[in-house]
Order: sequence, then structure tokens, then C-alpha cells
Amino acid sequence: MQKRLFKRKRFWLLAGLILLCAYLLSLRSVQIILQTAPDTPRDLQALPVIKAETIEAWESQKPNIRHQLETTLFGRYPSELALKQINSTNYGHPSAKISFFNFEVTNPGHDGKQMGFVLLEPNTGPSDTLFLIQKFCPYNNVVTDVEIPFPVNSSMDCSGNGIGSKLMHYFFGRYIVTPPLTDILSKGYSIGILHPPEVISDRADRANEELSSWFPGSEHRPGALMVWSALSVGIAEQFDAKFENIVTWGHSRYGKTALIAAAYSDKIDGVISHQSGTGGASLFRDNPGETLGDILSGYPHWFSPNAKHFVGNEASLPFDQHHLLSLIAPRPLMLGNARRDVWSDPEGSFRAAQAASSVWDLYGQHGLTQKKLSQFDPKDIVSFWIRPGTH
Repeated sequence: MQKRLFKRKRFWLLAGLILLCAYLLSLRSVQIILQTAPDTPRDLQALPVIKAETIEAWESQKPNIRHQLETTLFGRYPSELALKQINSTNYGHPSAKISFFNFEVTNPGHDGKQMGFVLLEPNTGPSDTLFLIQKFCPYNNVVTDVEIPFPVNSSMDCSGNGIGSKLMHYFFGRYIVTPPLTDILSKGYSIGILHPPEVISDRADRANEELSSWFPGSEHRPGALMVWSALSVGIAEQFDAKFENIVTWGHSRYGKTALIAAAYSDKIDGVISHQSGTGGASLFRDNPGETLGDILSGYPHWFSPNAKHFVGNEASLPFDQHHLLSLIAPRPLMLGNARRDVWSDPEGSFRAAQAASSVWDLYGQHGLTQKKLSQFDPKDIVSFWIRPGTH
């Protein structure tokens, strides 16, 4: 009798597992996660086609492209925001000069918000290049060798052995959580770290409340991505006189902001955008991965309220993301991707870089020369790198 009961339980357990697996495999998101990106891009033209035969003709188009970005998806660029330094603290360290800056982010007619910024400079001598990195984890979790204050308005914590820290390291990897700071410093580069949710939360409920309060009365009010991008621009303006080159660098959502910041400010001299996906380097049209609707269902605060009108109708957008990339020309652009991260559509990112390269060509820079996703050439002014793995 007990044997029969055990067999029945085992049967129903096995049947339940089979049904669960069948259900999961029927989900579009799971099906996409199991795919790999092709090495040869599809022969699909990125639309609308960028039309400019001279630098002058292209420069005249740029304000209209920014206007289209703002009035459709991203919301207006918050040019009224400004950074005011409150104080700074210097820390001694064997491998770097570490400074912590406390800024007030001001918006006329509204209460300001505090934002921290950590600057690491090599001890070996002057540095002419600053890598400006927006991080998921608070800056005191990224730079742990000195007692940097915890961000004022952030609830995120990646330190210790907590579940949040373990999940960040498992899903994103150690270099996304903490870049190889010592290696970068040893090459003579400086590193700047900020944590955008300190100013605008990355929780949809809090962020929409904060955005509506700071930018009331418009369906074109900026989304969080636009505000976070403006923070990088503000830092670049603060340190422009100190560094000859300022390069925005980010992963995923902060890969998006690295691109947007450079598209709006010539204080930024180059971009490293890693797996920025939809709303970043990847095209909206013919996208096999994440759609605009997917993003808005989980992160509605990233875009303006007007973005919802283009869900399921991305082809009606007057631009696509190759236009965003083209605003960065003629500066260096590197796009990082992962073979198993079809959700972020590496192939669409590659096609966007191909289509935008015509603008680099106008400046005599030749743009993307790769024919396949795997043919990475770091010397190219527009380069595309793909690695094994996921997001």
C-alpha cells in the first residue's frame, strides 16, 4: 500500500514538473532567453534611413532628432537641472587618490536633491581621461577600501552576504557590480562613480511620484533615463577643465544613459555602452527581444508618459535608435553585447551601428567596419564586441 502511494506521488510530481516546464517553455521571454544571437546580421535596413550628404546638412538635422526623441519616448531633456558642489573629502590610499564629492542637484522652483560622486585618480601622476560610470550598486559598495558615506536617498545595498548582493553578483557578474578598478587605474585612467537612483528612484512608484513632482504638468516630462543622463552631463561639465577626455560607461539601463548623455553633450568625448538593449543601441523595429511594451510593463518610469502611445506600434516612431547613435558622431563609440542576451538584441544593436556609421563617414571616420558580430576591432572609431554568456 505504501509503495503504491509513493509511486502515485512520484508520478504526480513528475507530471507537475513536466507541465511546469511546458508552461515555462511556452513563455515568449523564456524562449528568447534560450536563443543565441547570430554572427551574421540580417539583411534588413534600419528605418527611417538617415539622409545627409554633408556635415552641414547633418548638423542641421540634429536638433530635430533630439526633439523627436523627447516628444515620443524619452521626454524632454531637463536642461534646467544644475549641480552645485556642497563639500568634498579626500582619502589617502596606496593605489589611488580617492575623493568624495557631495553635490546638490538643483531645479528652479523645487527643492534640491543631494547626490554623491566618487572620483578615483591614479597615484602615478596626472590623468587625462575620466571614465564616468553610473552604477546599480551604491558607490560605497563599489569603492570599499575607504569609509565613503552611504547614498542619502538610496535603498539599494550590494554589500556583504545579503540576498541583494548575491543576486547582483549572480545575474550581472563581478565586473558589472564592481569594475576592475585597480587595472583601470594602473593604466593611468581616472574613474568617476555615481548612483543615479540617489536622485530619481529606480522603483516605478517612487520614481513616477518624484518625476511628476519635479517636472509637473506635461506628458513630455522627462523619464528617469533622461534625468539620469543629465546627471552624467552635469558631472562632465564640473570636471571638463580637469580632464581632456570624459567617457561615459554603463551596463544595461546605464548603457542607455551613457548613450543619451553623449547625444546631448559635447563635453562627453566617447562612450562605452554595454548591453544597452531596447531604448539604447538596439533598434525598435524588427526586434526579436524586449519590446517597448515589455519595458513599460516593468519600468514605466524610464520613459515619458507619452511613450505608451507607441506600444505595439513602434514602426510609427519618426526615428529609431541608429539616430540616437548618430548623434554621438564623430566621437568614439564601443558597443558591448553578449551572445545569449537576445533579450537585449545584439544583432539589432549591430545593425543600428551599421546604419549610423554613414554619419561617422561624413566626418572621415569610416564608422563600423565589421561585417560580423564577432569581428571586434578595438581600433575602430565605432566598435562592436560580443562575449559568451547572458545579460
